[in-house]
Amino acid sequence: MLEMDIKSMNQAFESVVQTLTLSLQASSAAQSEQVSKVVEALRQNIQIMLRLDSDVENNKTHGLTAEEVSEIADHALTLLEEVAANFASRGMQDEMMSLHQMSLPVVSWLRRHSGTLKKLDIVVNAIASYANTIRDTQQLEVLSALIEKVVEITEASIKQDLEASNPMRPWRVLNLNWGIVATRSHNAELMEKVFEQLIKNIPADAQQFFIEGVQQMDIVGYPDHVRTVMEKYAGRVGSNSVLH
Repeated sequence: MLEMDIKSMNQAFESVVQTLTLSLQASSAAQSEQVSKVVEALRQNIQIMLRLDSDVENNKTHGLTAEEVSEIADHALTLLEEVAANFASRGMQDEMMSLHQMSLPVVSWLRRHSGTLKKLDIVVNAIASYANTIRDTQQLEVLSALIEKVVEITEASIKQDLEASNPMRPWRVLNLNWGIVATRSHNAELMEKVFEQLIKNIPADAQQFFIEGVQQMDIVGYPDHVRTVMEKYAGRVGSNSVLH
């Protein structure tokens, strides 16, 4: 699913929704109708995204502004969250996570159409689910590249990180997961690239990340070249706790 496009996402969505449809049979008519409306709204939104992809592939102009493209993606993410919440309320955690992960092809679609990402929560949840389970170093590099896309198109107001006192803010979690993914890839060049971004994006939190990263080197048993990079960046924390 890391490299899934909207067409593949559409197929995966329909497969997951079949499970929800069966579950809804035990629900009240009113509840079932409400959920069905949300599912249908998401279906329609996906079709709009597919049509825009088709226009681009056929060298046609769709005539939408970047803001309109952003709104289409934002609506898709909102609907994905709502459908996922229905799975969560039924204790269907795997299906809920599958829907969260479908936010990632939405991000790729949004970037391809020059939009801006306004909603990070569901995307960060999807990335965290992969960061916690992927072990293959090449797949971790793919995940890092996807996180880079997310960072690149995130709305400027989110990047300003004005809620720095909230440790659970999505921008912080996104960047810390990026650092973890890069470290676990064992790719020294990728680590340096990502660590430089952490210093820019979440400077105060980056300090602690590097310090704790060094502590993890022995616990996890990272290779020497990974340790060298982590120690290099931990060494950039001055005695006054300011990165330089």
